[in-house]
Amino acid sequence: MSRIPTILIPMIRILMIQIPVRAGFESSQYFEVARSAPLLARGWSWLLSWLLPWLLITTLVSASDSPVMPDAPVVDKEIASPIGIEGARHLLGRTIFGAPLDQLQQYSSQTREQAVDRLLETLTTTTVTPLPPWASLTPSNIQQQRGKTEQSRMAFQKSVRRWQGELRGWWARELISTPSPLTERLVLLWHGHFTSELTKVRSAQAMLKQNQMFRQFGSGDFRQLLHRVALDPAMAIYLDTRRSTRDKPNENFARELLELFGLGEGNYSETDILEAARAFTGYRIDQRSGALRQIRRRHDAGEKTVLGVTGPLTGADVVDAVLAQPACAEWISRRFWTEFISPNPDEMVLKKWAEQFKKNDWSLRSLLRVTLLSEAFWAEDSRGSLIKSPVDLVVGTIRSFQIEGAPAGQALRTISRLGQQLFDPPNVAGWPGGHQWIDATTLLGRRQFLANEVHNLAVLNKMQHLADRDTPAPDEDPAENPEMMAPEMMAPENSPEMRVQRELPRRVKARERRRYMPLVMKELEQMWQSLGDDSSSRSLSLQQWLLPFKPVGTVVEMGSMRNRLGSVLLDPTYQLK
Repeated sequence: MSRIPTILIPMIRILMIQIPVRAGFESSQYFEVARSAPLLARGWSWLLSWLLPWLLITTLVSASDSPVMPDAPVVDKEIASPIGIEGARHLLGRTIFGAPLDQLQQYSSQTREQAVDRLLETLTTTTVTPLPPWASLTPSNIQQQRGKTEQSRMAFQKSVRRWQGELRGWWARELISTPSPLTERLVLLWHGHFTSELTKVRSAQAMLKQNQMFRQFGSGDFRQLLHRVALDPAMAIYLDTRRSTRDKPNENFARELLELFGLGEGNYSETDILEAARAFTGYRIDQRSGALRQIRRRHDAGEKTVLGVTGPLTGADVVDAVLAQPACAEWISRRFWTEFISPNPDEMVLKKWAEQFKKNDWSLRSLLRVTLLSEAFWAEDSRGSLIKSPVDLVVGTIRSFQIEGAPAGQALRTISRLGQQLFDPPNVAGWPGGHQWIDATTLLGRRQFLANEVHNLAVLNKMQHLADRDTPAPDEDPAENPEMMAPEMMAPENSPEMRVQRELPRRVKARERRRYMPLVMKELEQMWQSLGDDSSSRSLSLQQWLLPFKPVGTVVEMGSMRNRLGSVLLDPTYQLK
């Protein structure tokens, strides 16, 4: 981090014109901040408030053009030594959103290989969150609900919107509560790579099945995953495969298969796209099963040439032709690098990874292991080189502080407001990520989340925890105040209706805050005391747990627990991983 002041000082005057008035700066303050730039280099004082240091750091992350050099000699002792708290935070922060301190401590005593293998053992193919009650509806079932009258159609549209909202809430709950957050990290990765948008697909059932497909195959054989994607109903709706016929082939899926899903730009021709589009003709969604099937009379069975392969190719043949290209394994290796290491891959290393990937029978789990054990991943320069996505920030904070009992809808609303709508990436390329997560609105929204909403989540978590234990609130008898009774005390806890109701966002009332906040603060104070023998050691432990490197602001070591913790969470470095 010693290089940061030197790099950032020339950027300050440029950034001054990029901070909108909504951030709370008057024009006169811009010049005052610019004049204070030399002070940054001498001490990184907190003169520029929270906004400017964060903007400067995001600029640093996004502007770095130098790839990590992973081939430098490494001392065997370093690889064989325990990774420590900072190494555990780096590994778990990149792979499972975040972790409580005791989990970091468990990993800290292990070597890189032991820690990575332990993490990979947590991978699963199923969820712990019960599926929504509408999950099994087929297209024909849904069509029956549509009805024929205007009133029935209006009721049906209301149900469709409710299903879509429940779908987002269902995944948010799984992200928060899953015992295998690495699985959900991969599901999120594939959702952004093989993009479909609920806004266009409109079928919660089809999007749920796609989400389950990513979970089932997302750490397995990539060849199977790519073939499954090609026959996925949600994808067929989103990229119009279901409308493609031999008389009018649609190029959308063929283009994205080559450009975004399998090869990358420069590794195919326009002719390849046109010919591949002919292979993906004749598909329709079966109304009884909801699966994609091919109707022969609508399929173009003529001879085609795609990526050097000639014959009466089908869609499956085109997928195989994509997999046969050297660029395919390199493209997926690149995707893992940018997801887990840094924005700037090393091309030579990617080629080596690609060869190993194919030798390991296209095992995504093996590729992930190679990625996480690479010197590029553990290199000092790669730490803090990625900006947390809204899911990283919100879900990671919730999981780190073990406040999973708060309504998932509360977290979902914040994630959406910060620019990451689950099941709705902005376009077929997925979320752009990096510095594009940050603009004037989302920057202030992130601060609002860390300054206030985290405490609301902690209160709601405590309320739910006490409700689950049938414990009355302090100084409150629920029987005498029905408004304070939790929903679970008034209806069967495991009914689908109550599960949905329980996950809806809710406002924390002032009397609830007064009643439960002391309990939250008491637990935080106990946590603070457990971090060390004195304020300095506790503060250091807190920073090692939550920050990728030393804070750029002042960390409060005295005063209220809210201020002490807040000074760490509001430090711009908390936004990095």
